[in-house]
Amino acid sequence: MSDVHVRLHKDILWLLLDRQPLNSLTTEMLDKFTLALQQAKKRSPHLIVITGVGERAFCAGVDLPDDSDKQREDLLRAARNTEIAFDDLHTLPTVALVKGSAFGAGCELAALCDTIIARDDAEFRLPAVSAKVFPNVVSLRLPALIGRETTTRLMQNGTTLNAHEAQRLGLVDQVLPARRFVLDTEELLVMLASVNKPSSP
Repeated sequence: MSDVHVRLHKDILWLLLDRQPLNSLTTEMLDKFTLALQQAKKRSPHLIVITGVGERAFCAGVDLPDDSDKQREDLLRAARNTEIAFDDLHTLPTVALVKGSAFGAGCELAALCDTIIARDDAEFRLPAVSAKVFPNVVSLRLPALIGRETTTRLMQNGTTLNAHEAQRLGLVDQVLPARRFVLDTEELLVMLASVNKPSSP
């Protein structure tokens, strides 16, 4: 069974991380993720949505079984390719739909997206300085969103942010209540997809 599912529904391309309970990233998952992003343009979706399967986590980090230098190098290579694939999407908008934990690399992955929508019980934690996976997220994307000083402080302190704190800092764009999350999310994504629908020639 695949740990990355790709679904096209109503002009929205869904990329689902399915390695429950924490959906921790592996090199293989990142390779599949990159391939799905590279193929996305051929499928002409109006929106790409990234989320985690299950209730506990969007993505709670990485899984390196023996934490060897070789495994770490392979993971960082795969992560860099994922960043490049995001950059190559150009005008195709991306949304991270976060429920549960977005810790470490999971927080970085969400920050690669143009928009982050969080359930009100979601939690965010930036990677430790020595554990960053996506280099441009830490050096460029997060400082642009929340400021360089705040990025450095959160990485050094290992602070866990709730969804509303993350929104106040500028990391999260919208927080939706858990009791209406599915309904409100569907309405919001359909609206975003229609906004990004290409105009007729």
